[in-house]
Amino acid sequence: MTRTQQVTPSTLPTTGGTGELIGYGRVSWHQLAVMLTGSHAAWADYNGFHVGPPPDGPPPYTHLWAWTAGWLARARLDGDTAIVSVLALTGEPQSAPPVQLREAVPFQRTQAKTWPADEKRVGEQAEEVASRTVDVYLIPGQRPITFVAVADNGI
Repeated sequence: MTRTQQVTPSTLPTTGGTGELIGYGRVSWHQLAVMLTGSHAAWADYNGFHVGPPPDGPPPYTHLWAWTAGWLARARLDGDTAIVSVLALTGEPQSAPPVQLREAVPFQRTQAKTWPADEKRVGEQAEEVASRTVDVYLIPGQRPITFVAVADNGI
């Protein structure tokens, strides 16, 4: 999400669980936008980093994360298409594109903090982004996958 404050592993509460990794492959922005209806999202554009409802159009940078109480999504953006996966915890997105992969996976969950508003190394930050607690879900392995959600906003 945003850069996080440096912490040591011993200070982070870590839990684990099992979820379902769902891969949708490459989808259009329209398919992704429909899938994310009702979710919260985090993404960057030329005006900074944002947390809130998903944007109306594809952001110009490489990733968008979205979440609800039942699932987390990760989209690798490339213009008006994206490679999309979901970590399903207790549900999955409605109106999603066809599933290309479905696999039970273990995950590790921990928390981090975004930079505080007065942090000068990262430039000015919007109030919606600064000093927020972020849940980080890591699917370990040879190609680890990270999903994120603002902890006080939907999970």
